[in-house]
Amino acid sequence: MIKQLNKRITEFLGLVFVIFSLTGMVTLAQAAEKDAGFLNYDMVMGNKNAPVEVIEYGSTTCPHCAAFEKEVMPLLKKKYIDTGKVKYIFRNFVFQQPFDVFASSLNRCVPEKKFFPLLGLYFKRQPSWVKYKEFGELRPYGRYAALGFAKGEAIKIAKIAGMKESEAFQCLARTDVLKYLMDGNKIAREKYDVNGTPTVIVNGKKVENNEFETIEKAILAAEK
Repeated sequence: MIKQLNKRITEFLGLVFVIFSLTGMVTLAQAAEKDAGFLNYDMVMGNKNAPVEVIEYGSTTCPHCAAFEKEVMPLLKKKYIDTGKVKYIFRNFVFQQPFDVFASSLNRCVPEKKFFPLLGLYFKRQPSWVKYKEFGELRPYGRYAALGFAKGEAIKIAKIAGMKESEAFQCLARTDVLKYLMDGNKIAREKYDVNGTPTVIVNGKKVENNEFETIEKAILAAEK
């Protein structure tokens, strides 16, 4: 089942790359790959030397992740991240659908200081840019039409965060970004048995659910 899913996602990402190859953006993208930016390390919020590490595997298009961002993160941030007790890491777990692939890629191409603000914007405005109905209506016109629509919706949000449209096209053509996302999915499944989002890991252990009380219990246990 997992091998089959990985194959489908790889094929999809390959199609995305082909689309931008045809647009002539690959040369610019390959040049950008010389500087991988912050693909080589996790995005961290809070004290990097905190005794407790909390990892969230999330998807930009997941409604439960948006709810987690709105309801749980403010409590976690106020009580544990801002006080230096917790090192919080966000990792993308990308689903096999274009809205998430495009948004997750763009989120890795903005300046590092804008990573969490843009991520929050994708969550906050999720209902306005994740348009499955419209995407489905375009599929009869061909995959390129539907994918182009999804790409445009993801770019709209990135532009609000200050990304230029030309930068967005270059980003979405970068093979290193696509590989980073795929490798992240593989690690999530193999190391932590992640199969849905949001999934929270506290000091290497997967918690039972995403409620603040459950996460807090795991944090307190890890502090002992």
